[in-house]
Amino acid sequence: MPRLLPDTRPRRALAASNFVNAVGSGLFLTAGVLYFTQAVRLPAATVGLGLGIAGLLSLAVGIAVGHLADRRGARGST
Repeated sequence: MPRLLPDTRPRRALAASNFVNAVGSGLFLTAGVLYFTQAVRLPAATVGLGLGIAGLLSLAVGIAVGHLADRRGARGST
């Protein structure tokens, strides 16, 4: 069985930040669906469609920004 934590400190910090990000995203999406369906009274299909469109849009924007960062550098030119 492989080790659960990476060997070096920087890799452990990256693994911990990825874990916190995944937990936070999961909590936000779950709470967001509950909020929009229960408090705002939007239909579940509308909430699902909106979250799906937002996910696809963020994927496309992430690819475009990654391409731009590869061409110009992550910090830009100064």
